[in-house]
Amino acid sequence: MQSITTITTFVPVVDDTEIQRQLRKLGEREEDLAQHARAGYTLAHTATITGPDFTTFVDTLTRDNENSN
Repeated sequence: MQSITTITTFVPVVDDTEIQRQLRKLGEREEDLAQHARAGYTLAHTATITGPDFTTFVDTLTRDNENSN
């Protein structure tokens, strides 16, 4: 049996004066992915959706369940 989960992250599109805000959101995404990796998940796919105010990252992760019968 396999578990599938997604993580959705909204990263603001900013000008040079707000780059720290954007970097903070990217750091949060990185930490979310690392946390799932520690739980045994593997990144299977990333989709990006660009918009005027945000770029949306949808990460799909999978994990093989050890107790599948």
